[in-house]
Amino acid sequence: MSERKRRRSENDWWEVRRRKENYLAHVVTAKSGCISHDEIRSLALSEGGLLSNEYRRILWPLFLGIAPSESVTECDITSFRDFTQVCLDVHRCNSRIQPGTPSHKVLALKNRLKNVIIKSLAEKPGRHYYQGYHDVSLTMLYVVGERLGGAVMAQLCDTHLSSHIKENLEETSKLMGYIIPLVSQKCPELADFIVNSDAGTMFSLSWIITWFAYVITDEALIYRLYDAFIVSDSLLPVYLSAAILIFFRRGGTGDDFDFYSLTHITVYS
Repeated sequence: MSERKRRRSENDWWEVRRRKENYLAHVVTAKSGCISHDEIRSLALSEGGLLSNEYRRILWPLFLGIAPSESVTECDITSFRDFTQVCLDVHRCNSRIQPGTPSHKVLALKNRLKNVIIKSLAEKPGRHYYQGYHDVSLTMLYVVGERLGGAVMAQLCDTHLSSHIKENLEETSKLMGYIIPLVSQKCPELADFIVNSDAGTMFSLSWIITWFAYVITDEALIYRLYDAFIVSDSLLPVYLSAAILIFFRRGGTGDDFDFYSLTHITVYS
């Protein structure tokens, strides 16, 4: 591509983004109360997604049917059965906290995160904490705040995350089992290699149950993926896992296929 064409392409991209941002600004100020699910879905799945957390803060809860004033029921979080495990996981989530954040602000953030996690799970009996729930909860805390974050997570427990909050991960394992058949549709030799290597699909567990937040280091990319996950079927993380395997295969199988590196990738934009 010539330099002139490259610059023209970049200019076109920025013009499309500018128009979309102007439209999103109009949507959230003038018609957020009557925008349809289909319109939010279309915006979230189009190039760039919802663009910024300013718009996600309004449109994520709106898509999920959550009113701006909605919140989860107050409860004594220390009496939650998995309180100790939640505290341990929250304590270890430093990689997604801005370096240099004062310790008192880190502590306050982690306390708010515990509230989001436990209050959303305590809303209904039978909801169980799993390691990785805190990654999704932290994303919601960053984007919509503590009060709405709890309400969003409570709603996701009834929909997108319902398979993962059972007493065990049996349903999640079944979802992971779809990956190899999906891969085989586009790359049967890769699917055969995974099966014959006895690697299974456990490598995808953290991808699926955290919506990739555990393996992505770019916060903006996490938010962009969550745009798509929230407005899509709960199986989208499974389809994306299969697509990643196909995309990152090293030109074949056997010695040419670096499975260890593939399953420990960090996904970049």
